[in-house]
Amino acid sequence: MKKLVFLHGAGSDKNAYNDLMLQIAKQFDAELISFNAPLPHPSKPNKFVWFNKFEQDGRRDAVVNDYNQSLEYIKAKILELGSNLEDVILIGHSQGGGMAVSVGLEMKLNRVISVSGDLPYNIEYEKKVDTPIYWFEGAKDTYIDQNRKDSYKMLQKIGANLQYCILPNSTHNEFAEDLLLFLINHSTII
Repeated sequence: MKKLVFLHGAGSDKNAYNDLMLQIAKQFDAELISFNAPLPHPSKPNKFVWFNKFEQDGRRDAVVNDYNQSLEYIKAKILELGSNLEDVILIGHSQGGGMAVSVGLEMKLNRVISVSGDLPYNIEYEKKVDTPIYWFEGAKDTYIDQNRKDSYKMLQKIGANLQYCILPNSTHNEFAEDLLLFLINHSTII
């Protein structure tokens, strides 16, 4: 059976978007798996981050040790499922979307779906496998700036198996209707 593994955004937890993720899991005939990021949020009790950030050259870059720790943590959690990697669909929102993409560059999964995601510019990315990556940007997302939205272009530069899609009515956090509609209308290609 397929597994849909959800990675929440920074400052959230494994229960974020649970109803939506259950609907998406049903769409893929998959079991939903979600878990909290390994790092506590610095100011929100019982909430988590995949990595902390710091200001550098006008950007908010990743604390590299945090990033690498979470990358290894996610890969280990996926391997613990005991499933064929080809049966694992990894989906993430915001910071979790960027992490999902990084995992998909290293593990040959069924596919990766990044929603409102971005990639830190101070991390080196390398395409080790050809996992299909679906990058969904909210057309009305004003939470992340254009530079962060454009971080998907780093994936183009390394030849990732990337499909870039705009969700026309979506903001950073309100994307359920657009995403479900896309998945239903494109079920033969995604």
